[in-house]
Parts: sequence; structure tokens; C-alpha cells
Amino acid sequence: MKWLRERTKSLFSKTLLGMLSVSLTVLIIVAAILFAWFRSQMVKGYYELTRAAMGNTDAVFSRSIADAKNMITEWYASPDGVSLRLEADTQFVNHISFINKALSMLNSNAYLQSACFINYQRQMALNVGSSVSYPENLDRILIEKMSEKNGRNQAFIWNVKSRRSNQEMIPLLTIPMAETAMNDSNFYGMAVINIDLRQMNKSLFSNQKEEQFRMIILDKAGMVAANSNLEHLGEDWSGKEWVQRVLADENQFELKEDGKRWEYLSFPTRQDGFYIVAQTDYVTQIVNINYVFYIVFAVIITAAAAIIVMMLLVSRRIFRPFTTMVGNLKQSQIAEEMEPETDEVAFLEHFYQGISTHIETLNEKKENDFIVKNLLLGNQRKEIQLLMQQKGIISGSNPYYMIVVFVENKDHADGLSMQEYDMLRNMVSGVFSSALDQYGHCTYFEVGLRRMLFMVSRENEEEQQEQRILEAVEKAKNSVQRLSQVRAFAIVSHCLRDGGSECVRCFVRMNDSLKTRHLLGCEETVIFEDKEENIPEVGIETIINCLKLRDKAGYMEAVEELLAGCEQMPYGQFAARLELVAESILKAGKVARHAEQGEEGRVSLKERIASLTGREEMLLWLESLYDEAAIQISKISNHSTAAMMEEAVDYIRNNYDDSNLNVNLLADKLKISAAYFGKLFTEFTGSRTLDYILKIRMEKARDLLLAEPEKDIAQIADAVGYNNSTYFTTAFKKFYGVTPSRFRDYHVVSGMTETQNDNG
Repeated sequence: MKWLRERTKSLFSKTLLGMLSVSLTVLIIVAAILFAWFRSQMVKGYYELTRAAMGNTDAVFSRSIADAKNMITEWYASPDGVSLRLEADTQFVNHISFINKALSMLNSNAYLQSACFINYQRQMALNVGSSVSYPENLDRILIEKMSEKNGRNQAFIWNVKSRRSNQEMIPLLTIPMAETAMNDSNFYGMAVINIDLRQMNKSLFSNQKEEQFRMIILDKAGMVAANSNLEHLGEDWSGKEWVQRVLADENQFELKEDGKRWEYLSFPTRQDGFYIVAQTDYVTQIVNINYVFYIVFAVIITAAAAIIVMMLLVSRRIFRPFTTMVGNLKQSQIAEEMEPETDEVAFLEHFYQGISTHIETLNEKKENDFIVKNLLLGNQRKEIQLLMQQKGIISGSNPYYMIVVFVENKDHADGLSMQEYDMLRNMVSGVFSSALDQYGHCTYFEVGLRRMLFMVSRENEEEQQEQRILEAVEKAKNSVQRLSQVRAFAIVSHCLRDGGSECVRCFVRMNDSLKTRHLLGCEETVIFEDKEENIPEVGIETIINCLKLRDKAGYMEAVEELLAGCEQMPYGQFAARLELVAESILKAGKVARHAEQGEEGRVSLKERIASLTGREEMLLWLESLYDEAAIQISKISNHSTAAMMEEAVDYIRNNYDDSNLNVNLLADKLKISAAYFGKLFTEFTGSRTLDYILKIRMEKARDLLLAEPEKDIAQIADAVGYNNSTYFTTAFKKFYGVTPSRFRDYHVVSGMTETQNDNG
């Protein structure tokens, strides 16, 4: 101070010192303002980047858990899953396909450790493990753990010893799926999927540890599900104060721990039951920066410059983990599809939107695949109804229509490349959707190769609406046929008002009916009549009569009329009717087989019908049946009548004790009609068939009454083919004039008298 007073005695010196003091004061104030501004921007950027990083990690983690839950839910409800849960003794041979599918799904995900099925007896029915890790005694420990938890669908985290080392513990996230708790008396089995948290951690975070920044995912119990430092997975942190505050839904707070003052940001993840937490020592760094700021106030211009430089250095250090993370994200497939973005915060926002869009697209595709799969199988009608209403395909009880379309090349060839087929599918779906959109909300599904379903939902029904939609479908079909070398077949449902409850059943029948119409070559678009179609007996009788009369023209005409009446019949019912017609033709022709000889050996009627590809081939096949049956009928006509009647007489004499012996039985044995048999038998024997059978039975009964006196009348009646002894007695008395008992007594007494006379 003395030196300063000596040097500032002059006015100039004092003025200069004052100016310097004011200038330095202004500079310090400006530096302080700049420092505060830089600090606020840094804090703001930190929170934005942190929340963006947390949101990105949450999206990946939640999607992984959701996929695992959806997978185990699907397996739980599958036929194999139900069988594994409800069978006491699992036959793995019956589930090879399901096990291979499960192994494929597990091995395609780096973090899925195993999938297990526990049957209703609380025993491990199936444990399918991947090569991710190898827990020791998982079959026994898992059942004990589930019994201890006694939960139904609540995921939990625990540790299991590894088979490779007793010191190594494997942290697992177990996701169970069951209708009731394991200790419940109505327990019907459980499906469980296990996730190796170490492998999931690798997919969420990089392998580099950051001491200043940590990201942690906890479950509701305070167990560690993920940690950016790749440590403490599966540990119970519920005793930590900051964990308790996170579980109490505190979103942002500061806390001193391990000699540092940490700041915490947290929020629940999209997947219920988990919290994501960002832990940073940013507060400690800010305190250190404040000390630097105090020093800056003690220096002049150089200190202000040093603060700015230090702020830049500190900012670079703080944002280094985020910069690295953003750099890694920019190399991902989703980032490649985005427009270049230099602003890192904007990039993370766009990246997050891209992930959300990608997830929504996957969910949309998965829901559509679920609808198509169950429409084809005719399963889960209630779930399909709810899903269609949620997606807005069907709205409440508003009217809707279903249109099933099938396209094929005009030359019946399937030689389309994938690119050509995609172009054809897009063209057909676009033409039909454009034509139907004017009548309501139109939704398109691809339900098979060259097979499509269009659903049109309306708010209200107008007069002649079915006819208008039918005309629109016909116009769209004609447009498709003009634009490409294909034939189109279509069928339209009547107006449905069931809220979607009958759409699965209606589609199955429409799809089968369209298959029949395609096989019969019916290109006309019709409204599907949802009713059972029966072939009138007169139609089959006409075909058989023409066959017996050798009227081939009439036979083919009757076949054409029969096929015309089956055009809207579901394919399964049509195939059964066609099989019945074929069997009737073969039977009428006395063809002693129900199969045809083909190139590959004997082929059943069902297989032959299934191999038919068109109406022309079907008519040729039915014509061949006519030719074969006609030849066989000609052979039977030339067979010796005497030989057949001798065979019938021998059969009666050898089988008179059969109570079912009658004209129909004998006619079937000879493969001729009952009326024709009766006529031939009367001509050959001079008596009617039933009279002849009665005569043989009465003669045999008379002989048995005399030869076996120890037998009662009921036994004699049964021996000659009578189930009722009273009816036998009536028939015997009518034939001989006396009852069986009197007949036997008379002959016994007569025999005794003759014996006494001989002795006298």
C-alpha cells in the first residue's frame, strides 16, 4: 500500500488508477455475469443430455423386457405350452418342434438365458437354456424361488451360482407367466423366462467405466438390474438412502455419499416395476468451479480469461461421456436413416423419435401378424375382436364388411420373383383399397400367398350398400385383370354388426368358400351366404341312375348341376361331399376299393380330391369314375345267377343262428340291391327269402328240441337266431301248429310208449 501511495500521488496517476479500478470492476462484473451464464447453460445442457440419454436407455431396456414378456406369454398360451403345463409326465418327443423354436429364439437374443415350464404339480417340465450362461441346479432352485415369491406375473431379480465356478454368481431377471400364484390350489402351471443381466448390461452400455457419471436401473425392491459401470448387478441396494428416495418417487435430489456430493435424476421406466437413475458428481465439480471463481475475483483481466478457459475445459470434461455416447449412436442403423444433425441434443431427440417410430412399426407389424395368424387358424376370437376395436378396424357395433380376394396367373404358373410378387401385391392392394375407401374405412391384410383380406367399416348402413360394395369389388377386380396378366377371385360378406365377435368364424368360412370357387373356376364376385349347404339326395340319385342306365351324357349333366350347387360351399364341406359322391359311384359300380391307383402308388379318395387343381381336371376324374364303374356293372350283369343263389342258400344254411340274417345282409354279400336279390332268390328256390330262412330255422329248432332235451326253450331260440323266446314260440306254433314245449312233450311221451311196447 505504501508503494502504491508513493506511485499515485499525482493526479494523473490517481486518475489512471481510478480508471483502471473501474475498468477492472466492470471486467470482473462482466466475467461474473459470463460465468453465471456459462454455468446456467452448462447445467441446462447437462440436464437435457442426461434426460435424453436416460430416455434412450429406457427405450432399449423396456423394449427388451416387453419382447421377453410377449415371447413367454405367447409360449404360455401355445398348444405346446399348455401341454407342458398340464401333463404330469412330459414326452419331449412330442414337443421337438417347439423346443427347437424356443432354442432358436433364445440363441437369437444375446441376453436371454433360459425358458422354463413348471407343470401343475410344481415340477420342472422343461428347461431350455441358451449358451449365455450356465447356472447350477436351476431346475430345483427356480421352483423354490417361485414358491417363495408366490407371485403370478411379477418379475424379480436374484443371483444363482455358476456351474463353472462356486465363486461366480449369475444375476438373473426372472419373468414368470401364470394365471394363479404357485401356492394357489388352482395352480395350472407356469412359464418362466430368465434374462442374464450381465449380457443385457452389455447391450445397454459401453464397456468403458465413467467415474463421474453412472446410469443405474433398479426394480421396485431396490435390486440392481443394470449399471453403466458394469458392477453390482443383482445386488440389493434397498438399504441405501438415495435408493429409498428414488423408490419414494423423488425425481431430483442431491446427497453426499463416499466423500462426494452426488446429484440424482430418476423416473419410472416405461416397463412397470423399474426405475432408471442417473448419478453424477456434477455438484462437486460445480463447488470446485466456484472456488476458482473466487480466485478469479482476486485477479484482474487475466483471471477473467482464465475462468473462461477453465469453463471451456471443464465443460469439455463433463460432456465427454455424452459426446462419446452420441458418437456411438450416430453409427447405429437408425441414425443412418436420419438426416445429418450437428446439434447433439437435437440429434438425441430425433434419435429417440426414430426409436419410438421403429418400435411402433414393429408393434404394428406384430399385431397384424397376430391377427392374420389367428384368422387363418380360427383361434382367439375374443382377443382378435378386442385388438381390431383398439386399432379402429372395427368401431363398436357399427356395420362392416369383409372382402377376401385371391389372384393367380392366367396360365396357373407360380414363377414370380419376390420383386415381381411385391409389385403385384402392392398393385392389387392399392386398387382394391382405393375402390373401397369411398364406402368407409378400409383396412388391408395379407393372409397368404396371393390371398388378401379387406375390411370396410362404416358409421351407418345405407340402402343397397351391399350391392354397391359388390359392384366396387367387381370394378377393382376388372382393373387388376386389365393391368396385369392375372385372374382375380373375390367374395364379399353380408353386412356384419357383431362388433367383430364373429369376424374370425366368418373369415374362415369365406376363405374356405373362396377356395371352392377358385377350384370350380367361378370368377363372378358374390355375396357370401353364411349357411350350411347340403347336396340334395336327388342329385346323387340322378348321377347313380344315369350310371346304371349307361347314360354318360346325362351323368355328366347331373355332375355339372351338382357342382353348380356347391359353388359357395366351404372347401372342407365340398371335399367331403365330393368324396361321398365318388364313394356312391364306386359302390354303385360294385368297385371293391375306396382308393385309386396313381403314379406314386395307392392314393386315397381324400388325397385324390385334395390334388385336384381345377374344374376341368375334376370333371375328367369324375368321368373316369363313370367309365370304371360302368365296366364293373357290365361284368356283374354277366355273372351266373345260379352261382349267386347257391352261394346265398349255403350262407343261410351255415348262418341261420345269426339274428341279423335278412335280405339286406344277403344282398350286400353279393353286392347287388335287395330288391334284385329277392327277385332272383324267388325264381331260384320257389319261395321268398324270409320264408326260406324261417323254414331252415324251424327245421333246426325241431331237431334241437328232440336231440337236446336238457336245453330250455330260450336256449333253443337263441341257437336258431331268435333273441326273443316269445317271438320264437309264436313263429314255431305258426309253422308246426303246436308250441315248442308241447312238441317236445308229445315226442318224448311217444318215444316212451314205443319203448314199452317193444319191451312187452
